[in-house]
Amino acid sequence: MNGTIKVIGGNKLKGKVTPIPNKNSIVAALPACILSNETITYKNVPKSTDVEKILQMLKLLGAKIDDSDYNNLKINCKNIHSYKIDPILGNQIRASILFAGPLLAKFGKAKIPLPGGCVLGKRSISAHIDAFQKAGVTVKVHKSFVEFVAPKELKKEYRIWQCEASVTATENIAMYATGINSEITIIDAASEPHVCDLITLLQNMGAEITGLGSNRLKIAGKLKLGSATFTPRPDFVDIAGYIVAAAVTGGEIIIKEGNIPDVMDGIISWFEKFGVVILKDKKDLLVRGISKLSMDGIKGDFPLAGDDLPKFVPRPWPGFPVDVLPVVAVLACKAKGRILLQNWMYESGLAFVKNLNEMGANIFICDPQRVIVSGPVKFKGGEIASPGVIQACMAIFLASLADSVTTTIHGVDILKRRYPNLFDIYKNLGANITVLN
Repeated sequence: MNGTIKVIGGNKLKGKVTPIPNKNSIVAALPACILSNETITYKNVPKSTDVEKILQMLKLLGAKIDDSDYNNLKINCKNIHSYKIDPILGNQIRASILFAGPLLAKFGKAKIPLPGGCVLGKRSISAHIDAFQKAGVTVKVHKSFVEFVAPKELKKEYRIWQCEASVTATENIAMYATGINSEITIIDAASEPHVCDLITLLQNMGAEITGLGSNRLKIAGKLKLGSATFTPRPDFVDIAGYIVAAAVTGGEIIIKEGNIPDVMDGIISWFEKFGVVILKDKKDLLVRGISKLSMDGIKGDFPLAGDDLPKFVPRPWPGFPVDVLPVVAVLACKAKGRILLQNWMYESGLAFVKNLNEMGANIFICDPQRVIVSGPVKFKGGEIASPGVIQACMAIFLASLADSVTTTIHGVDILKRRYPNLFDIYKNLGANITVLN
């Protein structure tokens, strides 16, 4: 595992931060440019490793890209000449599957490597296969890649009731539907903020889509789409990380542009149950780590798993997002009481709590998808190997900041997939971080 840092914790983090743009919005919006022969402009794009890999894939397909300024990235796909994604690049990130929809719409075919990415259980592409097959697409899964072939004759209408409210499957079938001459209705569509960002981009390109923000999308496809500009909203996962950082270090952080009611209000309400103080100041959020954190099953207004045992269970949007669950585990470690955390979505999504236990946490592992966190604890630091999951590594990093101990974390380069300048930002807040390699 690449990348090692040494963290000396215990500093109260203070200052102002601007959260990164929503990573999941961008990795879906970039392949969408294939649907148009006109130039698509992307504002405020972070130079993360995932973004760079997607741009490389687009270049190999024949896209013309002006990436001299990531705040004003321009892509034109008029001369794309291939429906095959590079097998090496495509295997490295799971977002490569999002090329299937737009390539199918443009060429009637798509050949995508079986995607890699974070190690979070099996994470099959069954939701994608199910949705595309319901749209008449032939899907063949091979050992290292999957082939999609559009029907020769399209029906006037398709009705796709998804087997699950999959974010990427919703995005994939929506992009396909946008670029063909049919009407597709998606039932049990995902409605996360990044899905809405993509749908808004498609609408701005000229697509006729109703049901934005709901679990039912109706898309009337068009063979010719125009130019558009895409500006992603702030990443709620990054905002949640700053909230936890301020809470567990007893600091005070102003999160610029973090007050996004239709994205953050539900997340904030859950953090407030732990006693985190979050104030809204116009477009910003102010997080003050001044109160004692607690997990009170009686007074804390948590749902209960048993007598005096609160529970915390992520749900599809607008429920609490599963990507924020790892940092909630760190928050729970510093709070008084105990709580049941459940990750029903990924078989190994809570495996990282073993690393937190190595650092001094008191977490009982009931089974691979349920743990009971008891707190408060004082982390003891040590030498930790990060798991191959972005948000799990982020949780370990935040835990290393909480107490006056030294922690060496190996394998932190995975954080660059989402957070290109993470350590510099946290240093500016007062964190003591040394990059060793």
